[in-house]
This record gives sequence, structure tokens and C-alpha cells, in this order.
Amino acid sequence: MKMNVLVVDDTQINVTLLSHLIAKLDGCEAVGFTDPAQGLAWCGDHVPDLVLLDYMMPGIDGIEFLRRFREIPGRADIPVLMVTANDQLEVRHEALESGANDFLTKPIDKTEFTARARNMLALRAGRRKLEQQNLILSDEKELLEDIVTRMRSASPFDTRGVRHVQKSLERTAGDLVLSARRPDGSHHVLVGDFSGHGLTAAFGAPLVSWIFYHLTAEGRDLGHILAELNGTLSRQLPTQIYMAAGALELSPDQKQVRLWNCGLPPLLCLSAAHEAIRVKSAGLPLGIVESADGMAPHAEIALAPDSRIYQYTDGLTEAASPSGELFGQTRLEGLLARIHREQLPLEAIWMELDAYCDGQGLSDDAVLVEVYADA
Repeated sequence: MKMNVLVVDDTQINVTLLSHLIAKLDGCEAVGFTDPAQGLAWCGDHVPDLVLLDYMMPGIDGIEFLRRFREIPGRADIPVLMVTANDQLEVRHEALESGANDFLTKPIDKTEFTARARNMLALRAGRRKLEQQNLILSDEKELLEDIVTRMRSASPFDTRGVRHVQKSLERTAGDLVLSARRPDGSHHVLVGDFSGHGLTAAFGAPLVSWIFYHLTAEGRDLGHILAELNGTLSRQLPTQIYMAAGALELSPDQKQVRLWNCGLPPLLCLSAAHEAIRVKSAGLPLGIVESADGMAPHAEIALAPDSRIYQYTDGLTEAASPSGELFGQTRLEGLLARIHREQLPLEAIWMELDAYCDGQGLSDDAVLVEVYADA
């Protein structure tokens, strides 16, 4: 990997000397200018790996050159070694405070100069290698995100009797919503919240989605499906990745609902008379402990006409105001009751949260699901 070194000094003999010393370093090539303006113009089209810069120059001095150089996009982290015949402490301070990385006084000691230049070029080479690796990782991350997104968007989501909204901090989210009907007409809805954020948290979603839809289509009851999900996640994923889950199974006549809460905030059932039934978490998140047993429902409720069941992740309740106060369960339940009572769109939740957070946004992925009888 060739390293380019820019030498700027208004005295030609100094440019020649420094360029000669640089040429002795393996893989290095020097470009020299006695006119600082020409050096800056060259920097507009080229990215040096090191700048050797004279402090005292007519017109554009070293400090002004450095200021303009740092303003060029992509040049803020390029190492600069300031060279001057002025050895006053104030000059050193000015150079370093202006963005120089190191300082040498004339006459130059060749051994010291070579050692410092070599060290700065080694750091620059390490940074270039890291930048290249980050570009590769970024490309791979984008590809994986595309794969995960495609797999998730291919899910056969049943929209009947369900409204939901979702916000993600990244392109791939750790929260998911699944909805499907069994052959007998029973309605399954699952809300999941994987531990962590981003791509790592989202990787389990396609696996969960495939099991959920496949077993629902086979006619398996939701307790069996949740047990299968729990066992598969615990076997297939690292221990630090697990999924908090809320699930419901609505009977074919849509008059009975069975509910599971494994690590999510309370599931909320609101009747037309605004009576509230809360189903708090009564089980571990899925994937923490493997068990061969089925999962019995945590609650069974007779569903009154015009009732609504709300499932959501803690990204809603943990939204924070500028002072750090959380939105909390009480505010959320009040807002959900108003959404139900006034038949508002679920998107009203984002307007309320945005106002509460003063436009600062959420600190976690968030999902809100409303389930109702559609017959």
C-alpha cells in the first residue's frame, strides 16, 4: 500500500531534504510544494497520508494552511507534522491547538524525524486498513439486512381483525408482529421483542416467523407453537439472544380469547364500556430455558362485542421526556382508551409520543397491535 506524503515549505532546499528523507521509507512517495496555495489545491484532488508543514511561510502560513486543509472533506484525520525554526513554547502550543499532530524544530535531526514520520505513517496505515474493513463490513451488513428484510416481508400476514404500527431504530428491527388463521378459523397473533438491537436482534425473526406460520397452517394450537418456538430459540440461538413475547388465540366464533405474556408489558383488553383487563407477564421470554412441555395460557377471557386487545413492546412505555421521565404504563393505557373510544388511527400513538419526547424520538424499537373481532 503506497503512502503519499505532502511536503509544504517555502524554501526549496527544505522541500528537497524532507522529500529525500521520506523516499528512504519503504512504500513512501513525497509530493512537494513551495507555494502553500498550490499545496492546498493539490489536496483538493488527492488525499495525503502525512503532511509535513512549515510553520513560517509568506502569505498562507502553516497555521492558516492547516485550518484550510482540515476544512477539506475527508482531511480531518490526516496526520500533520509541523516543522519550524521557531522553538518557542507558544509556537508549539499554537501549532498543536490548531490541529497539528506533532511538532519538530529546525535544524531537523534526521533520526528523530524518520522515527516520528514512520510512526505517524504506521498509524495512518492502520486507520486506512480499518476504514477498508469497515466498508467491507458495512456492505456485508447491508446485504444481510436486505436478506432479513426480504424474508420477513414474505410472511403471509393475515390483516383481518388486526391493526398495527411499528417503528425501528434501524432498518432491521428486533420487534415483530405475526398474524395467521388456523384451518378451523382460530386467529393467532404474536408480538415478539428480541433482546438487543439491530441486525443481531433481527436474525431470529425469520426463524420465528417460519415456525409460527407453518404450524398455524398445520392447525396446531398456539400453546404448542409457543413451546416449539421456545425450544427452537434456546437450541439454535446464543444464550444472550431471546424473545419476549405476547400472544393471543381468538376462537373461531371470536367470543373467547386465550392470552400468553412472556416478558412483555401487560396485555390490555378494553371493552366497549371501557372496562380494562390486564394480563401481566407470567412466563420467561422464549429461548431462555428449553422445556419439552406445552405452554398453558396465562389468561382466558370472554370477549365482549366491540372489545379491543392491545399488545405492545416496552419501546412505548420507556419513551422518555427531555427530563428523563418515562411515558409509562398509565399514560399509555389512557391513550389506548382514547384511541378505542374515539376510533382514532393507531398512528396517533406516534404524535403523542413525539410531543412527549419533544421530538427526540424513541430509544428502542416499538410495536403496537390492536386485535378485534372482525365478524
